[in-house]
Amino acid sequence: MVKQRKGKKSQNQSSSKDENYNADKDKAPRGKREKGKHKSNKHEVSFRTMLLFMTCFLGFVGAVLYYFYSLYGINILLGKATRDFNWTPYMWRKFMDDNEKKILLIGGPHRSGTTILWEAIKAHPDVGGFGGRFETGVDFSEGVLLQDVYPKFGVGMEFKNFGRTKQNGEADDTKMEGLGRYALHPDVHWTKESKRELLENPNTLSTLLNRFAPYWNTNRKFQNEGLKKASVLVEKSPQNGVLSTFLEGLYNMPVNEDGSVGLTSGAGANAGADKKKRLMTKFLYITRHPIANIYAIDKLVSEAMGGHINFETNLRNYIQLHKYMKMDEKALDSPVMWARLEDFTTDPKKILVEIFDFLDVNCDEKAIAEILDGVGEIRSDPNGKYMKKWCDEGKKKHGHLFDKYAEELKALDLGYDLEIC
Repeated sequence: MVKQRKGKKSQNQSSSKDENYNADKDKAPRGKREKGKHKSNKHEVSFRTMLLFMTCFLGFVGAVLYYFYSLYGINILLGKATRDFNWTPYMWRKFMDDNEKKILLIGGPHRSGTTILWEAIKAHPDVGGFGGRFETGVDFSEGVLLQDVYPKFGVGMEFKNFGRTKQNGEADDTKMEGLGRYALHPDVHWTKESKRELLENPNTLSTLLNRFAPYWNTNRKFQNEGLKKASVLVEKSPQNGVLSTFLEGLYNMPVNEDGSVGLTSGAGANAGADKKKRLMTKFLYITRHPIANIYAIDKLVSEAMGGHINFETNLRNYIQLHKYMKMDEKALDSPVMWARLEDFTTDPKKILVEIFDFLDVNCDEKAIAEILDGVGEIRSDPNGKYMKKWCDEGKKKHGHLFDKYAEELKALDLGYDLEIC
């Protein structure tokens, strides 16, 4: 008989219990395992949702950027100053004078035909002009929208004042900005005298020309030699009609080699005087029948900006803008020419011959024919639908306004018949 001491277990029993204990210890409770699995799945879903959101967001942003890039080119992404030249004021003065460059500045009411005439003029082989909207990054390639030297007078920002009520003590014309209104603003007429401080600063000249230069220099016609090859450089902005004498002073600013403005003493003074007499600027004012012009502006504002301009305000703006142009025509030392849209659309060849003769560039029949082929279709009666609208409904509503401003319209001497019905 074999005896076993009390309390001592067999080796097999002890080993078996140890294994069972360790196995139970390694097993996690079922609830905890499922909770961890759900937590992992939750993180995975959140990551996928975030990734999908970011992909959609970036795709939307990319689509918006591409849309605007397709309209306005690289300038919409990099800014207008990206391509600026870095010439000094004297470098510009010397270049323009030594090469006897001419600057044609086109102005007049918006929707008066400034763009179609500009397109035809810059198509001449001796004329350099800005490219289209994709090249410049601004609507209608208007220089005023490219630069930062003089104001844009609220053009393009008309929506700010739609439905706006006048504040207490505010003058009627304080917020007269934008299409169909800006000529009524009290500080809109820039002259050599009113902006003398800008014309005494040589950087005003270089700032403007450094901005415009890349668009004159690089285009399909001249490649990268527009400044060198073109004898005439054209810039079109309707607001040039209220900036004329200021612009004449700016483009013809007498800058000396030391960077100062004005004439110096001695032999250099005579040389500077000779250059000052040789004005590089010429002005082309374009106009249109007031009834058609008023309706055309209101149509643009309505379709592009969702607002309307009071008819009388639009008429007053038309009258005041032409008053400024008539005033500046008398004050300018530079040559001035007027062109009516109706005359151009009726006989484009005749008007282009007159304009190119005014610019002292070739105007033979072959050159004119090629230019007109490039411009495309020119509607012979762009005013027709507006005149019909006037006779059908406009005269009854607004006819009294033309009686009210009859003397001022007559004094403009634009040659338009207002009795059209």
